[in-house]
Amino acid sequence: MTRSLLFLLLLVMACSSPAAETTTTITAEATTTAAFGSTTTQPPVECPPAPYELTFLPTGVGGQAVLDPAEVEPDVWTSVPGTSATLLARSDETIAVAVIRGTLPAVEWPAERGEVFVDGTRGVVGPHPDGTWVAGWFEAPGERCDQYTMVLYPPVSPGEAEQVIAGMNRVGG
Repeated sequence: MTRSLLFLLLLVMACSSPAAETTTTITAEATTTAAFGSTTTQPPVECPPAPYELTFLPTGVGGQAVLDPAEVEPDVWTSVPGTSATLLARSDETIAVAVIRGTLPAVEWPAERGEVFVDGTRGVVGPHPDGTWVAGWFEAPGERCDQYTMVLYPPVSPGEAEQVIAGMNRVGG
């Protein structure tokens, strides 16, 4: 008997047997079972905060106004598991700037992108159709916590986005 015929026969037998009680358990890890074994993937370890300070902030953004990511509804940019997000707020407590460590931009943006340098590292920046300006760069290929995304939320001008990126200083490891 060929393997596929044997598999089909086992599948028919399993479907025709009396129904068993099923229990659903949700765990923090995922297990995938394949024909010849199983693979378990652990959730990614959270990256530490990005080692940068911003010396220039867009109009209306307070230097000390940092939002707690747990108290803000995540969006497409800030909701990547295992990342660390530093969220700077405007006076109305909306997100103005997000510096995210542990991922490159989570979505591709179709608009034109330019080249920037962050602490001597080449990156790209450009407008996204949702009104944000997005920059992405990485320091070490293959090291997840050395991937960065910066999102500047509207209203922000192209000049302000450029000044924020140009005014980034590394402050630690």
